[in-house]
Amino acid sequence: MFVVGIISSVISLIAVFLIFSQIGVSLYILGYVIFNLATAEMLGRKQYKNYSFYLVIQKILMVGFALLFYYLIGLEGVILGIALSFFPYVSRIYKSLKNNKIDFSLVRPRLGFIINSYALDLSRTFGGYADKLIIAPLLGFAILGNYQLGIQVLSILGILPGIVYQYILPRDSSGESNKKLKKLTIIVAICIAGLGYILAPIILPVMFPKFTESIEVVQIVSISVIPSTINLMYISKFLGNELSKIVLIGSGIFLGVQIISIFILGELLGVNGVALALVLGASSEAIFLVSINKFVYKLQE
Repeated sequence: MFVVGIISSVISLIAVFLIFSQIGVSLYILGYVIFNLATAEMLGRKQYKNYSFYLVIQKILMVGFALLFYYLIGLEGVILGIALSFFPYVSRIYKSLKNNKIDFSLVRPRLGFIINSYALDLSRTFGGYADKLIIAPLLGFAILGNYQLGIQVLSILGILPGIVYQYILPRDSSGESNKKLKKLTIIVAICIAGLGYILAPIILPVMFPKFTESIEVVQIVSISVIPSTINLMYISKFLGNELSKIVLIGSGIFLGVQIISIFILGELLGVNGVALALVLGASSEAIFLVSINKFVYKLQE
């Protein structure tokens, strides 16, 4: 998969450079692929210290290179600097290719999982932008701005569940699931959602006085931390058992419910309706994943 990924990224690199003549963007494609492959391997091998070390080094280099090349060649240098910060991971790729025999026959029995996972990444990427592409022309950029602030707060609230997900996925894949940690993470997510709901009216007027309309938005989207965390726990379980099709269907349900709800609730409730659409989408996905696990697959922890 390293070979396939790198070859495809090199082809994309060449195509982007020929079309846009942007060396920074072109190198970013290759660097980002290398970054994802290397970090996936370290997490898969449960090398959490190495993962943390490389990640910290990458962030330091990203800031340093971005500033350096910005002063040397301007705004394009920022993208070039970010791209170059990924390349220390090349050493991990080299070691893996050196120590493991390349055998393409290993791909065939996992082809269905790979295709579903690729489709899942596409749906997640599309889902990350679909709401914004709909909100702007439908309800205006003012509502989009308030909604986007809520999304940024949600990203902060979701940091801890995201970290736990990265930890439990390799363990679910090797049959070392941690049921207590998953339950504790959901409990913590409930507390985080409560804090987001309570603190929004206190903190936002101080930090963002021009976005007071976002207070209720943040309170609503904070609730989505709970179903989103439940989703991550079950996504880890299903992917660990190579049931990526279930995760793909769940992602489709989330996207479908969210988009339909934006059109309906956005017109009725404005920005609060858009925020509520996110909660409904995440909750629908959670209901589906929990139901499938309980009544169809009955996977054991």
